[in-house]
Amino acid sequence: MMPDTLDEAARCLAAGDLDRARSLAGAVLAGASGEPEALFILGSATALAGAPAEAVPLFQRSIAAGGATPERLYNLGLAQHQAGDLAGAERSLFAAILRAPRSAEAHHALGVTLAARGNGEDAAAAFRRAVEEKPDWTEASLNLAAVLAGGRQPQAAFAVYRGLLARHPQNGHFLFLAGTAALNADFLDEAESLLRQALLRAPRDTGTMNNLGLALARMGRVGEAVHMFRQAVGIRADYTEAWFGLAAALDAQGEPEAALAAYRTVAELRPGDPGTDSNLLMMLGYREALTPTELYAAHRRWGERVEAALAPVLAAEPRPAVRPLAGRRLRIGYVSPDFRLHSVAMFLLPLLAAHDRTRVELFAYSNVELPDAVTDHIRRSVDGWRAIQGVTDDAAAAQIRADGIDVLVDLTGHTANNRLGIFAHRPAPVQVSWLGYPATTGLAAINARFTDAVADPPGESDGHHSERLVRLEGGFLCYRPLSAVPDPAPPPCLENGFVTFGSFNTLNKLNPEVAALWARVLHAVPDSRLLLKAGPLVDGSVRRRVLGLFASHGVPAGRIGLRARVPDNDGHLKAYGWMDVALDPFPYNGTTTSCEALWMGVPVLTLPGVRHAARVGASLLTAAGRPDLIAADADDFVAKAAALAADPGRLAAGRQALRPLLQASRLCDAAAFARAFEHQCFALVEGCGNG
Repeated sequence: MMPDTLDEAARCLAAGDLDRARSLAGAVLAGASGEPEALFILGSATALAGAPAEAVPLFQRSIAAGGATPERLYNLGLAQHQAGDLAGAERSLFAAILRAPRSAEAHHALGVTLAARGNGEDAAAAFRRAVEEKPDWTEASLNLAAVLAGGRQPQAAFAVYRGLLARHPQNGHFLFLAGTAALNADFLDEAESLLRQALLRAPRDTGTMNNLGLALARMGRVGEAVHMFRQAVGIRADYTEAWFGLAAALDAQGEPEAALAAYRTVAELRPGDPGTDSNLLMMLGYREALTPTELYAAHRRWGERVEAALAPVLAAEPRPAVRPLAGRRLRIGYVSPDFRLHSVAMFLLPLLAAHDRTRVELFAYSNVELPDAVTDHIRRSVDGWRAIQGVTDDAAAAQIRADGIDVLVDLTGHTANNRLGIFAHRPAPVQVSWLGYPATTGLAAINARFTDAVADPPGESDGHHSERLVRLEGGFLCYRPLSAVPDPAPPPCLENGFVTFGSFNTLNKLNPEVAALWARVLHAVPDSRLLLKAGPLVDGSVRRRVLGLFASHGVPAGRIGLRARVPDNDGHLKAYGWMDVALDPFPYNGTTTSCEALWMGVPVLTLPGVRHAARVGASLLTAAGRPDLIAADADDFVAKAAALAADPGRLAAGRQALRPLLQASRLCDAAAFARAFEHQCFALVEGCGNG
């Protein structure tokens, strides 16, 4: 009777008749309470009925009575996972795999459990084994790709999606997933193609529109990107991500007012979000009409909101005390998402290399999304490396406290992927803002901002910062190219017969006031040309807008050269050989572009303004030993440009002399810069301890 009853219970279980299966299994257990198959069937039916916690002891009793078979261990693991016992599920599923190494289901279930436990690397390995055993199992492939993407392996994720597409070429959802993975892997041509195919199958899918807009924007085709983002928000007015993309694309093509309006829409849809507000503050820095007082007030309002939201947390968190320095090194921690191939590295790496390691101990808190060779170099250059990408602000702050950091340095300000929220927690006794952002952070929790007397003249500028301005002797920056660079080329005017002025700055710095002044330069130097190079200039609508700016001042299109992005850094640096004199934009000066131009022998003319972003050019030229290139006013700017253009021999001689001058200058003296930097760090800690 018992075998027949068990067979019937198994058939009911397979057919989904859970009540009947449970009844029959219960009847068997009433006469034989330790019958392993009945316990297994009752446990399976109970789990399928939505009571996994009740099923777990039934599976365990079945295993104890009848042995740890792969099937029993597998089902126990599933029930434990569903009941929330992830550690138990991992043990059970691993045991099942040991007994049945080719069980695709067990490998897949283990992958799901490992992913839920945050172990993405091992989860990916488990999903790979499941796919190896069952290559056509779509769910396993999708889970593998998702884990790879979440583990910052976008290229590997794209390979998996591409395999899925090979089997299901007409599946619109797979086209979307593959296109998104290609976008994340920076395979932009593939991303555009796949996302356009997905859009053909779902013409009103706003997610596809948004991702296609992101791909187009990265390719420099910002006019097309703007159109795509506008389509997305036209269908779904509350689509925050698309509004964000629209704002960034408008900013990239040089329409700051429209970009600000889009960012404000994001702020309305996502009120109180610090990241959105940071983007708004960043945009304000490009506006000539905003006074330093108004710019400071906007930043301070942001800081006050962040501090007010954190007030209850901060009240419960101990304020780190200054530890005595006797017998130990000062601990300096750097926080940035830009420990990678990024302009920040050109100014950070010389400092890291020149730090006196007998006096200071270095830590890096990395918010890098996609590490590269520069990331690895920085990791090897510090005493302590902490990856904080994906780590909450309070957890990162706790790590910094545990590390005993004396001076915590923010390298990002309100630029992308900043972690200012960590600084709001006050995890270090001294906190400093330096390098990455040309204005105050607005946070009272940050004690000091490192600058110099040229970028921020003593006096009024001190009142425009929530931090105390600490002016480094000799300049607040130290520059060094990231790799070997080509030699300076002769000035092109010698061959062309006319002078070429130029700028390789982003187009959001090319405002009407800049265009008006540069047009005056062109009128003052007959037959001269202006060369602009920026990624978005690949876009026809952007090119027309830029040419229109100069046409309004009587400069014909034939005198304006427009170049899009050069694909590699060597080609980018060689492109400085296309210009004779570089022109610095305002009120947001160039930094990296100015240093590169000088390194390639190209003089840079700057017109200082009234705030830090508008005085970086003057700071760089002072540190470089070329204060003669700093104009007193707009008329002097035009006169200096005309004087340079009138003497090709002087341009040629200066071309070869500028790099040696730069190398011998304070701008490239890493040792002197590091000593000045360390001196102020020690002074701040000692002052804090005495206070």
